[in-house]
Amino acid sequence: MQKSMLYVLMISLLFLSFFMGVASAHDPSEARGSAHTHQLPPPWPYHMIMVVVGVMSLTGGAFTARYLKQRTGWVGLHKKLALLGVAFVLAGLSIAAYMVSVYMETFFVREMHAYLGASVLVFLVATPLLGIFQFRSKDMRIHTIHRWSGRITLMLILFAIIAGIQMVILYIA
Repeated sequence: MQKSMLYVLMISLLFLSFFMGVASAHDPSEARGSAHTHQLPPPWPYHMIMVVVGVMSLTGGAFTARYLKQRTGWVGLHKKLALLGVAFVLAGLSIAAYMVSVYMETFFVREMHAYLGASVLVFLVATPLLGIFQFRSKDMRIHTIHRWSGRITLMLILFAIIAGIQMVILYIA
């Protein structure tokens, strides 16, 4: 692994630990009533911010891979933006898992937003692995699968955001 990728990974882990600490600083006993009283859990804004920042970074990585290939260093920029985006979205997913387990006292909420989030998790892990393997194997099929996996990941994230907005509107209405 290159030094720059290690730096991005270390910074991402620092952000993850910081925001998980901030999210876990909220005491669920302070929340009025149960989670079903039309009150959003206190860590909810952190989940939203992490996912939105991650999506912006992932979109920048996709933009780099699509439109900046003629420039030197585009692969490094693509990797950095994509890994940073993955780290932020994973931090957002971790905060969501914390909220569901602590405030809703369940392992999984049976909502479309949660199902889409779980599928995003699978693609967030698979897409970078495919990106690494495409350079090791030189098989163009892996390159094609990596590209389509990235596209599917972004679309799933956008659908999850839409479902999350709908869920919040219904939840507080």
